[in-house]
Amino acid sequence: MNENRPPINTTNRIAILSGVAALFTLLSFCIAVVPIPLTGWVCYPAAGLTGLVAFAAGLISLRQIHSSGENGRNFALLGAWIGGLVTLASLCAILVGILWLPVIVNFIRQLSK
Repeated sequence: MNENRPPINTTNRIAILSGVAALFTLLSFCIAVVPIPLTGWVCYPAAGLTGLVAFAAGLISLRQIHSSGENGRNFALLGAWIGGLVTLASLCAILVGILWLPVIVNFIRQLSK
């Protein structure tokens, strides 16, 4: 009776991890963009780190899915794309903040005079 069942194709767990990390990456990045004081200091680096996790897990799971035939390719692609793009955007935002820091400090000094 068990011999007539078709084989169950499982979903790659790393692909699911990549999709969840991509969701947290997007959430963290969107919260960093919202003009709430001091959220950018925490959320941009968090988006960058979770983006790296989503990107790396997406690439690893794509390779595993290709060799094993498991499900989860869409989760892996989602994680790789969102993770890569948000990581680049977070790094650009952090770089712009660092480059504008002297200008902001001079502006604050002029206001205090």
